[in-house]
Formats: sequence, structure tokens, C-alpha cells
Amino acid sequence: MAGTKQATMGSLKEGQYIMIDDVPCRIVNIAISKPGKHGEAKARITAIGIFEPVKKEVVGPTRHKIEVPIIDKRKGQVLAIMGDQVQIMDLETYETLEIPMPDDVEGLESGVEVEYFEAVGRYKITRVISK
Repeated sequence: MAGTKQATMGSLKEGQYIMIDDVPCRIVNIAISKPGKHGEAKARITAIGIFEPVKKEVVGPTRHKIEVPIIDKRKGQVLAIMGDQVQIMDLETYETLEIPMPDDVEGLESGVEVEYFEAVGRYKITRVISK
């Protein structure tokens, strides 16, 4: 999948990102069981979706490979707020993007500087940096 890399399930930590059912998620809990008599250690990973707050779980051997999204954190300036869309300009490339209005970011208005990220071709505003 484009925009992802592979990692073993045993190498992941809480707070990192993972792809579960093609949904990029942030890991909230990892439980690793001890190896059994004939088996190997298993990891149970619980994660919350980045773009939609859905809870996902995946269980597998710790040496099993899994997709991890490549998160590109960037800075932008809000140009306009148009209903449920926010138009921002990237401060490095001067590219204009239309990003869905976030529910959990306070102080979003024209002219403010924001931090946003891109993962698997989707964008999300994470916080307001300055007014």
C-alpha cells in the first residue's frame, strides 16, 4: 500500500501508528502474551482511527509483519473556513488544500497557523500553533 511501511507487531509501542483494515490508527494499548508450549508470543494491539474515532483491534504473532502509515507532519496557514471545510496553505510548498473541519481543535479562524498531517492521502488538522 502506498504511504506505508512494514514493521513487526512486537516492535510497535503505544502512541505509534498502525494500519488495521486499511484504516490508519493510533495505538492506545499493546498486550504481549508469553509464548506457549508449542507457540510463540502474541501481540494484541488496540488502536483508535486517526480520521474517524473507531476502535480497532488486531492479534497476531510478535514476529508478524504489519503495515504502518507514514505520517507527514506539516505547518499551514488557514486561508478560509467554508462550512465543514477549511482551506489552508502549506507554509513550505505554498500548496492550497481543503481539509475537513476538525471537531477537537479550538481557535480555528482565518489567518491562524496550524499543524496538520497527511497519512495515506488524507489530511487532518491537529492543532492551532499561533493566532
